[in-house]
Amino acid sequence: MDVVLVVEDEAIIRMLLAEAIEDAGLAVVEANNADAAIAELSRRTDIRAVVTDVRMPGSMDGIALASWMRAHKPEIPVIICSGIDTRVDVTAINPAIIRIVSKPYLPDDIARLVAVAIQ
Repeated sequence: MDVVLVVEDEAIIRMLLAEAIEDAGLAVVEANNADAAIAELSRRTDIRAVVTDVRMPGSMDGIALASWMRAHKPEIPVIICSGIDTRVDVTAINPAIIRIVSKPYLPDDIARLVAVAIQ
């Protein structure tokens, strides 16, 4: 089964995203910040996509996580969800970033984006 890493510090949002992605037939691993996400990405080999928030506690935000992934896991597509203005050149950060989605969004929309990204 394909595994998606959901990186979100707000537990309710993380739970809703995980539920929508699981309803789409995918397995979910959760992390509450980029540091925990890097630990999962370093430990696991079955993660096929990452959905991350931008602002999170810890040593880096979601944009920095995408940058780390470019160096270490460039094959994994990234979807960034943000409640802040993210007008940045995402391909310069990581060409695997397939979309930056502004909040508010529907968790089912994110699940559909993930499903398309890993096909």
